[in-house]
Amino acid sequence: MKKTKISRQDVVEAENKLFSAQLVSDVEVLDQLLHHDLIAVSPTGQILTKQMDLDAHRAKAMRIDDASTIIDEIKINGETALSIVTMTAKGEMMGTPLEGKFRYFRVWKRFGAELKVIGASFMQLH
Repeated sequence: MKKTKISRQDVVEAENKLFSAQLVSDVEVLDQLLHHDLIAVSPTGQILTKQMDLDAHRAKAMRIDDASTIIDEIKINGETALSIVTMTAKGEMMGTPLEGKFRYFRVWKRFGAELKVIGASFMQLH
């Protein structure tokens, strides 16, 4: 039987896997979790692609020294889920120290047996 609906547990597991991969810049896992047509918006309004994200991790342009996440909200509609996650992090992005709380909004979609991020945005909370 083909699994098409997404459960809350599916999203929690995918979010945790994504967070773990981001912490260590595991490009192989990130490549699996991010859809090839991913589109994301940075806090500055820059439009980001999957390739840009993977390249930044390969180049170690993002370094996370300490971080934790809380899943604030998950909404599910068939094969698509929306998640809102708050990350408290300390690290560096492109040579600039970074510390604080960040809120992520992600759109997950089921492709076969896998969930992939198809859209995202994030901002720093003040």
